[in-house]
Amino acid sequence: MGYFVKNRKFISGSTSMVVPAGDSSDRPEAPVFGSFRYNTEIGTLEFFNGSVFKPVGIAGEVDIVVDSFTGDGSTVTFTMTVEATDAEQVIVFVGSIYQQPTTTYTITGISNIDITFTSAPPVGEPINVIHNLASTVTS
Repeated sequence: MGYFVKNRKFISGSTSMVVPAGDSSDRPEAPVFGSFRYNTEIGTLEFFNGSVFKPVGIAGEVDIVVDSFTGDGSTVTFTMTVEATDAEQVIVFVGSIYQQPTTTYTITGISNIDITFTSAPPVGEPINVIHNLASTVTS
């Protein structure tokens, strides 16, 4: 499995270190607060917060994606190019009016790729759905 070396220092030029790895069933039975491991089942580094293992959030920039549609007065469901797992993860404007999540639209369809409005956007009104607004930080 590896070696435990107390007070290990990395010398200049070190390029990596190896952490324990395995799927969720391989987690230790009595983990220590602050333990790190790579979960091969979910493909991410995780840490033990004293109660449960949590994925380590990746901080940094994300690519913002904007889907643009045009209302026709009768269509209520539009297919987005990016999956949104929650209505709170997108910002939606019809014309220049912000649309309240779950009040004016819901995320629907297989793989949460459709946006369905409670009423059809008016003829000629631009619809903009802005994606990738979910947090990249885990609690």
